[in-house]
Amino acid sequence: MRFISFLFIPLVLFSLEFKVATYNVENLFDLTRDGHEYEEYTPHNKHQWNVQNFEKKIVNISRVIKDLDADIVALEEVENEKTLQKLNLALGDKAYPYLFFPLKKERSSIESALLSRFPITSSESLMIKDQARGIHKVSVKIEQKTLVLYLNHWPANKEKVEERILYAVALNGLIKKAPKEEYIILGDLNSPYKIGKGDWGIALVNVLKAGEKGFVHYNLWYELDESERYSHVFFKKKGTLDHILISQSLSDNKGIEYKQASFSVFKKAYMLDEKGNPLRWQISDKGKGEHLGIGFSDHLPISALFKTMPF
Repeated sequence: MRFISFLFIPLVLFSLEFKVATYNVENLFDLTRDGHEYEEYTPHNKHQWNVQNFEKKIVNISRVIKDLDADIVALEEVENEKTLQKLNLALGDKAYPYLFFPLKKERSSIESALLSRFPITSSESLMIKDQARGIHKVSVKIEQKTLVLYLNHWPANKEKVEERILYAVALNGLIKKAPKEEYIILGDLNSPYKIGKGDWGIALVNVLKAGEKGFVHYNLWYELDESERYSHVFFKKKGTLDHILISQSLSDNKGIEYKQASFSVFKKAYMLDEKGNPLRWQISDKGKGEHLGIGFSDHLPISALFKTMPF
């Protein structure tokens, strides 16, 4: 009996490591006019959002995603499921077998989406009154363990603080329905990692209670030196609009665990301009404001590693 038990030890101790990422791809629209596009992304008008520029944008974003090589990728600013499928197809042999795109509100131009190498077992969306985008709860199965992903894209800083508070309160409500689940909150929360001028970030820090270790939600930005805490640059100001927040259940040595000190900002030389900032998708600032077919996104992807714990 001792010999038989020994044979099973490798199976019992097996652990799977995987990468989770989030990436705002900056206005990935298709070429079908439905009336809800931003002006500069209305197909075949003076701004030259045409086949050539659309295909170039797809190629550029797919290059980043292939190099990122994450097992789960949350995406923000995707127009529709057809566009998500087009992007996934461009990944070639790195295409993802499982995709999620929500049922959008009619007024919404863009939404969050998900690419996954693990099976998606369930999903639900919470739409917030008078807000264009929803919060999406997507569950994936990893080695018979369930990981919940809350996909977010909150209102921008130019909107009222109260609007981001609406999202934080709604998200808290979703989490409280199943508090024992292992979950990650990720996406573009349009908030700094700590409260700034005009209470910017108060929804994230005070309502969602995200911060350093010991907070209800551990904000992984705290793993980096302050000088490295940015994934977005706006008028020369570096910011942390994108976030990966982990629940306390991902640090209890059971089920699925966060791999400490694995959080990083993904950046390659080709994704950066001459100043080292994200090389965003270029639209000329003169004349008609035409797409130039150059660039990627005004955001950089962020990622973290997780692992399954042996039984």
